[in-house]
Amino acid sequence: MSRNFELLRRAGWGEEYLEGIPTPSPAKRSPSAKRPNPARPTDRISALVQKLFLGSGTPQIRCVVFLGCADSGGGTPVCARAAQTLGEQVDDRVCVVDAKFEDPSVHRFFEKENLAGLRDAVEHSRGGENFAKQVEDTNLWVLPAGAPEKGRRGSISQRSLAACLEQLRTDFPYMLIDAPPLSSKSELSALAHVSDGAVLVVDSSGVTADAALRGRARLRKANLRLLGMVLNQGQTTFPGSLGN
Repeated sequence: MSRNFELLRRAGWGEEYLEGIPTPSPAKRSPSAKRPNPARPTDRISALVQKLFLGSGTPQIRCVVFLGCADSGGGTPVCARAAQTLGEQVDDRVCVVDAKFEDPSVHRFFEKENLAGLRDAVEHSRGGENFAKQVEDTNLWVLPAGAPEKGRRGSISQRSLAACLEQLRTDFPYMLIDAPPLSSKSELSALAHVSDGAVLVVDSSGVTADAALRGRARLRKANLRLLGMVLNQGQTTFPGSLGN
């Protein structure tokens, strides 16, 4: 266990973290899950996906927000890899949504354009599915944030964003949202309204326990349920960072 996680446990996190979680046995897998892909070894992301989406004994989770504590972008690679892994494990459609309007990056992981996306769907009251892009011939889709061009409206209406994401949930059985870091001033109300909870991603490069605890407090204030925390030990690279 890393020093950061040990500090967080001492500060009151208890078992509210996901580092080192075991992979559930096949008997505990969700009925909608496929058999594991033997070409991809079971790693921490696979364990995370199993625990969040495919485990039994808890209410089924369909929509999760991923966000980091700081501006390092640590939540993006975890969100992207989790979406790819989930898509390999279920038959239903999976959509990874980029809600980082000021710093979009999910599209780069999947080598997609970011000419239009979630921002356009919200501003023009069009369904987000119209802007989602399929990843090759798979059940995984990517909804970019949309280019932060000059002349756009300054802020996104949280009510309109929530309505757009709510509609998107009816189009895609599974949805993973890459959100701005907690260090930003971005609103969380729309994400809290539409999601089943959030995963806080802490970079191994040095986020303090105090920063993580402040992040948890902000999630609670926004009524965004904290599902757990993962340690991002890798660096953000583009593209090709999804492979093992």
